[in-house]
Amino acid sequence: MKPQVDLNKTHELVEWLRDCTLDNVVEKVYSKLDEGIDEDLLWATGAITACHYINNQAHNMLGFVSHALIGCEDARRLAAQQPEHIRHMLLAQCLWQVVFDMNDPCMSPYQLLPSKGLREETVAENIKMLRMDVRIGEYMRCDHRFVTLEQDMPREDLIDLLFDLGLYGMTTDDHTFITPLLSLGMCELVGWEAGFDMLRCALRYNASFPRDFAPHDRAVTLRTDHGLDNGASNQTFEPDQIEKLRQAFHQAEPYERPEVAAKAMSEDNYSPETVLAAVSLAGCDMYLCTDPVPHEDFDAVSREVAPIHIGTCVSALRASMKHLSPATQVLVAIRGASQLERGPSVLSEEFEFIPYVASREYPYQEDVEALENQTSNSLLVTLREALMAHDHRTATASVRAYELAGYDAEDLITVLTEIACTDNHTILHNFKHLNSMVKEFHMSQHADRWRYLIASARWIAWYAGVDTDVYDRCNAIAGEPV
Repeated sequence: MKPQVDLNKTHELVEWLRDCTLDNVVEKVYSKLDEGIDEDLLWATGAITACHYINNQAHNMLGFVSHALIGCEDARRLAAQQPEHIRHMLLAQCLWQVVFDMNDPCMSPYQLLPSKGLREETVAENIKMLRMDVRIGEYMRCDHRFVTLEQDMPREDLIDLLFDLGLYGMTTDDHTFITPLLSLGMCELVGWEAGFDMLRCALRYNASFPRDFAPHDRAVTLRTDHGLDNGASNQTFEPDQIEKLRQAFHQAEPYERPEVAAKAMSEDNYSPETVLAAVSLAGCDMYLCTDPVPHEDFDAVSREVAPIHIGTCVSALRASMKHLSPATQVLVAIRGASQLERGPSVLSEEFEFIPYVASREYPYQEDVEALENQTSNSLLVTLREALMAHDHRTATASVRAYELAGYDAEDLITVLTEIACTDNHTILHNFKHLNSMVKEFHMSQHADRWRYLIASARWIAWYAGVDTDVYDRCNAIAGEPV
């Protein structure tokens, strides 16, 4: 895996970014863009700087991940099909976040140094010890073992192991899986050598704080009990089978859902990929039955972020499948159903998940009917205004009305992306979750795939305009977007 960017130039830019401040980074980014710098160089600069100079496992609350690192990859993917002014805003937001995190007392000052490695007598013994170290929180020793295993294992086996380990604490904090996936995605840009340090950070995070391992242990037991230790017999994605399993997840009691997934692969001959597609749609359905957290609630951002993560996590599980062994694919599918067991829950004041209870589903039919027979431009204006007004009903209804009218989804995605840029207070969650839902929309072959964009409108309507400092500075430099 060779780098797509000139790493020598990137290293120079890392020093440039480290010298930036929150007061000047936005303007300096636009100056670089005016000079004609390759945008990929700036994406790589953001991720490499975050990897090497920001602690990726601060211990406040449950644990804490630097969204500057993983947010760069989500925003980079999201930017690919967007017009220039939105791409530039995404870049400026991400690099501003890197500088913000470098000034966060929970995550900086910090420097990722080379590891000498730690080698047991055999690779198998080192893997066994690594698994134990992840569970007991020895994140530094995990790092040493991982560096050695990179030298001793085939790369595809190492990646499979990393994702397997990422499943351990996922139900407590799904960043343990999301971070390896996004870090691996950035390897496509910066190459394996530079990207491997990002994978080191991902593994350290996995082992950095207390988690509930019971859902993972149960999933491993279910895999064995259903004869799936060597993988599922069917490896073919079957879109026409998704709906039946989606409904089965809804009809099952929460605790039963992981076993529904296991039985689907062992008894009904579903492939892991088909199971995850059904999990993804069911999770989106559940999210659309959540009401927004009041902005004035304690730590409202974290409480609103928590339920959204069900979609982001399952999207990461689906994206990982191409990297996994058959046995790990089965485990990933069962663990996806573990997320449905938890559901799109919010957090209590003690940062514990409050059991999910469905409310009335968005969008409301009467709101959709009120928007019938409007032009595409009119609906996009309505969507934009509703998002900025935190009007979840009109925002979600406008997406449904737009879908029913048969208008182009990409124009709507552009509006969602631009409005996602209006907030720099929620550490890039706007970009992270939007990218996940846009990926699911494009991947899905189901008639209900627009539900992913409706879900995007549901939560962007909460975030929009919470803090527009970076957005305003971008527009002051580049001019208001047309």
